[in-house]
Amino acid sequence: MKKKILIAIPTLLFVVLAGLWLKGNDMREISTEIEIAAPVEKVWEIVTDIEGWQEWSPIINQSNGTASLGSKLSITMCGEIGDKSKAGPKYEPVITVFEEPRNLSWRATMMAGFVFTNGKVIELEKTDSGTRLVHKETFSGLMVPMMWGQVQTNVPKMLDSMNQALKTLAESG
Repeated sequence: MKKKILIAIPTLLFVVLAGLWLKGNDMREISTEIEIAAPVEKVWEIVTDIEGWQEWSPIINQSNGTASLGSKLSITMCGEIGDKSKAGPKYEPVITVFEEPRNLSWRATMMAGFVFTNGKVIELEKTDSGTRLVHKETFSGLMVPMMWGQVQTNVPKMLDSMNQALKTLAESG
């Protein structure tokens, strides 16, 4: 009987982990948009000034690095939106797409790539009234299915707050 239990537990664990791995490999995405009454070039200048993000973004506590293809950044989130007194998660994304002045994307691996991976995509499109910003976060890895409810609740608020702060800054002068 003990031998059957000793065989059953690893088998069950393997099945659960395999299921999580398969579900976690599905890329999931949160997407937000905002219209900004400023030229694409001005919005791009703000977006690519990574070290300036900590000054205007309500979700970034600290930001270091240079916006260029392949560069590694250092980002520390706020503990809560607008509360810079508490540091949140820190990560070091690598810029994977840099297409001036329309697309900045990065990828960050947290823990190990198969456990949790996060990407950011910022796309700018010229419009008659200025710029349309599409701001996305992508997620994959074993932890995503378990965290997806919390991600769907919190991430859109975070992206919207950053979008609004960017809009305010770009339209201010």
